Amino acid sequence: MARIRTIRALLLQPPTTGELMTLADVLKLNFLNKALIRNNGIARRIMLAVILFSSAVTTVITAVELYLDYRVDIRGIHERVESIRKVYLPTLVESVWVLEPTQIQNHLNGLMNLGDIEYVGIVSNGKTQWSAGSQTSKRQIETVFPLSRLNAGERMTIGELHVVASVDNVVSRLWSKFIVMLVSNAIKTFLVTAFVLLIFQVLVGQHLEHIAGYLRQFSRNVSSEQPLQLNRREGGRWRPDALDHVANAVNQMRKEIKRSGAELKASNDRLESMVKNSPLAIYTSDLNYIVSSWNPAAQRMFGWSAEEAIGHKVFFIPKDKQQEYEHIACRLRNGESLNQIELVRQRRDGSVIHISLSTAPLFTTDGTLDAHLFLVADITERKLAEQQIQFQAFHDALTGLPNRLLLQDRFEQAKAQANRTNWRVMLLFLDLDNFKSINDTLGHDSGDALLQQIATRLSACMRETDTISRLGGDEFLILLTDLVQADDAAPVLTKLMEQMQLPFLADGHEISTSVSMGVTIFPEDGTSFESLLKKADMAMYKAKGDGRNTYRYFDDAMDVEAIEHQFIRNGLRRALERNEFVLHYQPQIDLTSGAIVGVEALIRWNHPQLGMVSPARFIPVSEESGLIIPIGDWVLREACRQAMAWQRDGLPELCMAVNLSAVQFKRGSVEQSVIHALEESRMNPALLELELTESILIQNVEGVLDCVKRLKLLGVKLSIDDFGTGYSSLSYLKRFDIDKLKIDQSFVRDLGSDPDDAAIVRAIIQMARSLNLRTIAEGVENADMLHQLRVFGCDEAQGYHFARPMSADAVASYILQAKTVELGPAPYG
Repeated sequence: MARIRTIRALLLQPPTTGELMTLADVLKLNFLNKALIRNNGIARRIMLAVILFSSAVTTVITAVELYLDYRVDIRGIHERVESIRKVYLPTLVESVWVLEPTQIQNHLNGLMNLGDIEYVGIVSNGKTQWSAGSQTSKRQIETVFPLSRLNAGERMTIGELHVVASVDNVVSRLWSKFIVMLVSNAIKTFLVTAFVLLIFQVLVGQHLEHIAGYLRQFSRNVSSEQPLQLNRREGGRWRPDALDHVANAVNQMRKEIKRSGAELKASNDRLESMVKNSPLAIYTSDLNYIVSSWNPAAQRMFGWSAEEAIGHKVFFIPKDKQQEYEHIACRLRNGESLNQIELVRQRRDGSVIHISLSTAPLFTTDGTLDAHLFLVADITERKLAEQQIQFQAFHDALTGLPNRLLLQDRFEQAKAQANRTNWRVMLLFLDLDNFKSINDTLGHDSGDALLQQIATRLSACMRETDTISRLGGDEFLILLTDLVQADDAAPVLTKLMEQMQLPFLADGHEISTSVSMGVTIFPEDGTSFESLLKKADMAMYKAKGDGRNTYRYFDDAMDVEAIEHQFIRNGLRRALERNEFVLHYQPQIDLTSGAIVGVEALIRWNHPQLGMVSPARFIPVSEESGLIIPIGDWVLREACRQAMAWQRDGLPELCMAVNLSAVQFKRGSVEQSVIHALEESRMNPALLELELTESILIQNVEGVLDCVKRLKLLGVKLSIDDFGTGYSSLSYLKRFDIDKLKIDQSFVRDLGSDPDDAAIVRAIIQMARSLNLRTIAEGVENADMLHQLRVFGCDEAQGYHFARPMSADAVASYILQAKTVELGPAPYG
C-alpha cells in the first residue's frame, strides 16, 4: 500500500527528494527483482511490447520530422539560387558584356558567400571563363542560368552561369539531429517502460503472483475453506476492476471445484456401491488376463474370493471350450467389444454355469489398449427355463408326449424315408370313448391321471421308432413308420385295442374305458400331414358312429360324407338370412272323436341347389354347430304366428306341437324364446305344446327342472318325444309336470306283427293313464295300426294313414274338408 501511495503521489505532484528515494527503492526491490530477475514472462512481454510500440512511434515521428527539416533546407537552397537569378544575375550579365574580369570575379566570390553554394562558374563558348569555389560534395544541386542581353533590339546569349549547391551540409545536420532525437527518445522509452512495468507490478503483478500462490496451495488442498482475498484496500472509484473479477472467478471456480469434487466423490461412491452390490459379476484384467478387480458378485458366481482372484489368472474355462476361449481372446486382443454373448463356464467347485458375457476395452490416454472390463450375468436359470420352454413347445404339458408340431416334424422325416424305400407310414387318430363322463363323475384330476396312464400304456405298446402324440383333450395321434406294407400294422392295432380295454388305476379309481380309432396310410390316403390327419379324424368318427371301441380305415366314402357335412354346415349359416327354411305341419287326430286336435310343426330346408332337404340331414349338423339355437327360435316364432293366422282365417283352435333340441336347453334361453314367440304372436300359451326328448330331462336335472317349472307357469304344455327309446324312467315323469307321452314310431311300425312291440305300447299307454298323462302314437300308416292303438286306449295319433306333413295352406284346406277323420268301427273288449 505504501508503494501505491508513493506512485499515486508521483503522478499527482512533483516528487520530493525523499519520494524519489522511495521510488528508487521500489524500482530496485520490486521492479528489478520481480519484473526482470524472476521468470516473469508477462512483464517481459509488456516491456517488449512497450519498447516496440514506442520505438515504432518514435521512428515514425523522427522520420517525419527529419523529412520536414530536409524539405525546409532544400527549399532554402532553392530560394538562395533563385535570389542569384533575381538579384545578382543582371549585374553579372553587364559585367560579362563589358568584359570586366575583376568585377566578374568579385561577383562570383560574392555568390560563394551565400549558404550551401560551393561553386559558381561562367561558361562561354563551351569553356569555363571565370569560376569561384570547387565541386567537392557528393550530393549536389546544380542550376544553370543563361546569360543574355538586348543589343540593338535583339537578345544575344553571351554565356551560362553554373551554380552548384552542396547538400552534404543538409544531410550532416539531419544526421546530427537524428542521433539526438534517437538518444532522447530511447531514454524516454526506457523511462516509460520502467514506469509501466513498475505500475504493472504494483497494480497487477503482485496480485497475480498472490493468485498463483493461492491456486498452488488450493491444488494441494482442495478442501480448504479459505477463499482468495487480494491485498488491496476495499472500495475505490474504479472498483471492481479486472483483478476483482479474476478473484471472484477464482473463488467461484473454487466453489465449483469443491461442488464438482463432492459430486465426483459421491458419484465414485455410488459407482463403487453399484459395482459392489451389482448382481452382475464385474471384474477387470490386464492384457495377460491377470485379474485386477473382482466384485462380490463375481465371488458368488464363480467361487473365488477377491483375495484369491486379484493378481492371478482365474481358470473357469471348461476343457471342451478352449477353442471357443481362444477365439474370444483373439477378438479381445483386437480391441473388440463383446455384447451379451452366451457361454458356458465352470465354478471353482467344477459345476457348470451358463453366462452372458459383455466386455469393453480399456485404453490409456494415448489410445493404447491397456486392460479389459468384463460384465457377466448368470443365465443358468434362464437357460434351464428356455430348455423347459423348448420342451413344452414340442411336448404335451400333461403327459410329456410329443405334441402336434413335433409329430408333424417326425412325419416329414418318416415321409422322406418312405419315399426312398417305398415303404408305408401310418397315422392313427385315437379318441377315448365317454371321457367326458369320467371327468364329470370323477373330476378333472382323475381324468388327467387317466390320460397320463393311457400315455404310459400307449408308449409300452409302440416301438422306439414310432411316435405317440397327444393332440389335446382325450385325443392321441400315433405315427407308425417303416412299414413294408399296410398289413404289417394289423397286430399293432389289435394290441392297442386290447390294451385300451384293460382297466386303469387312476387317482385311486379303477376306470374301464375304450378307444375309437381312425387309420390313414401314406401315400395311399394322402401325402401331407394335414390331409392324413383330416382323414384319420373322419375315420375315427366313423368308428364312433359304428358303436365305438373299434377302429376304421379311411375310405373315399367318408370323404364324401365330410364334404357333404361341411357343405350343409356352410349352407345353414346363410339359410336363415335367405329365408330358406319352411314349416310343414302334420295333423294330430283324437282317436275317440276323430277330430283334428292339433298339428306338429316339422321344419324343412328348401335348399337352392339340393331342393327340399330332410331334417334328418341338417338337424344333427345344426346341433353340432350351435345353429340349432337361432333355427329353433325361428321355428317357435313361425309356428305360433301360423297358428294365429289359421285362427284369424276362421279355423278352429289347434294345439301347435314344436320340438325342442337338447342344445337349446344347454346353450340357449328356451324360456325367453317361448315368451317372445307368444308375445309376438299373441297366441294362447295353452295351445302351445313343447316336445322334449328324454336326453334333455336326464342332463343337468335341476337346471332343466327349474326351466320346465317356469315354462309350465307360462301355461304351455309339455310332452316327451320318442318315449321308450332312451332312458325311460318313471322318476322324471313324477318330478317333471309332463302332459303327454309320444310313443316312438319304432314301436308302432311293427305293432301288428311283433308281440313285444305291442306289449311295450300297451304298457306305455297303461302307465300314462295311471299317471293321468295323455298318449299319442306317431308313424300310424294303416288301419290295423290305428285299430290296435284304439284297442290299447291310445288318446291321439298321427301318421301317413291320416295325412302326410303338408304346407300351411294345405293344412287349412285339409281341416276345412275333413273336420273329422273316419276312424273305423269302435274297438271292443
